[in-house]
Amino acid sequence: MSVENTAHTAILGAGITGLSVAHSLRTASQDNRQQSFHLIESGDQVGGALQSTRRDGYLAEHGPNSILIKDKRVARMLDDIGLGEAESHAALHESLVARKEAEKRYIVQDGQPHAMPASPLGMLRTPLFSFMGKLRFGLEPFIGKYKGREQGRGEESFADFVRRRLGPDMLASAAGPFVSGIYAGDPENLSVRHAFPRLWNLEHNYRSFIIGALVLQFGGGNNPHRLAPSRMLSFRSGMHAMPDAIANHLPDDSLKLQCQVNSIEPTLENDISGWALSWTDASGNQQTGHYRQLVIAVPHHRLCSLPLPASVITELAPLTELEAPPVTSLVLGFKREDITHPLDGFGMLIKQAENSPLLGVLFSSSMFDERAPEGHVTLTCMMGGSIHPEYAENDDQVVLDELDRLLGVTGAPTFRHRTAWSHAIPQYGLDYQNVLDALAACESKHPGLHLAGNYRGGISVGDCIVNGLELGNSLL
Repeated sequence: MSVENTAHTAILGAGITGLSVAHSLRTASQDNRQQSFHLIESGDQVGGALQSTRRDGYLAEHGPNSILIKDKRVARMLDDIGLGEAESHAALHESLVARKEAEKRYIVQDGQPHAMPASPLGMLRTPLFSFMGKLRFGLEPFIGKYKGREQGRGEESFADFVRRRLGPDMLASAAGPFVSGIYAGDPENLSVRHAFPRLWNLEHNYRSFIIGALVLQFGGGNNPHRLAPSRMLSFRSGMHAMPDAIANHLPDDSLKLQCQVNSIEPTLENDISGWALSWTDASGNQQTGHYRQLVIAVPHHRLCSLPLPASVITELAPLTELEAPPVTSLVLGFKREDITHPLDGFGMLIKQAENSPLLGVLFSSSMFDERAPEGHVTLTCMMGGSIHPEYAENDDQVVLDELDRLLGVTGAPTFRHRTAWSHAIPQYGLDYQNVLDALAACESKHPGLHLAGNYRGGISVGDCIVNGLELGNSLL
């Protein structure tokens, strides 16, 4: 049986980016700007990396554990899909704001977790930085802008940026571990301009990111979408509640799961460019579709598996070759009495000099309610990344020994859930501009083709949502 489909737009991939594009088009249709679309997904559920497992009173996230709401567009979308925070909202019992203690973060130094300073006095007292390192930090407002690109020295790495502005002490004891926590990457190889554009823009616009941060804190800046203060959210049923809610608000028959795409070809009819797709649906039926716009929102390392024209695959080589190291998330539950550390924070990151088999540990049950049964706690252990990809293969005993050393974990786990991502987080490296140039050239050469995902415009859940919403608006 063959079924013919017609719509304005086809979206391949129902991860959070593809869902956000679809949500934007759905909203436009409600505003009488009719934008029919088909969201085509190879898996049996939406969400991509945003998956959650609840078992025996524990909740384990397979990927991101939270979303930082700092953009009005994201907050508005959550309201639209019934996950807003308003007290009168029906979703009051689903959205969870992070506990106050989640603002506290630990850095492991000399085998001990130390809280990151949260005030100038705390900065003076912390053992994380040497006396000279603290003095060097205070000089940041007097350091000039980077001029290497104008002088032909190319992109500045995040590591060089921090050393130049804050000194090597700050890189080793704070900035480096945070890069490991965010990107699972090597600060020496990440472009500060692309991987940390907000930080780079503070220097570019205000000469100093300390001065720039103060300006923004007191209402400066010209970003109309900025939401202050920002809020960290999750959901009682886990992060998967968000893609599920988006999908539930899409038009009937617009979402097509368990589809195997068989061909993707450009078309030209009456001088109008478009795209023809064929796929096998969940029932084994052959389907075809004709679209003006094609949005590809699958992970970048899976582009080569799509039946795209050979010319497109060749043009996208810089993207398909973009590094994305393996990362494993091991979620463990314990009796609270079997851990000596108070677990009073977001979690702990680990300095590279510690030679730890872990990137860091999230204190998941300290961040949000209902992550563990009464009298128990949940720890999410991250391992792998660019510097030590082999650590993604660590067995449980290696992790348990490290938890004992750093947190005083002595009891046996009462819960276990392991998720391994072979290509976890795209690395916006020093040659990342080549990726952006290749994307722009490919889209320009093939009218109606749009590529989106965490390899473009930011890796966070919030960035992916904003980029998807904006792309959807641009298709109008």
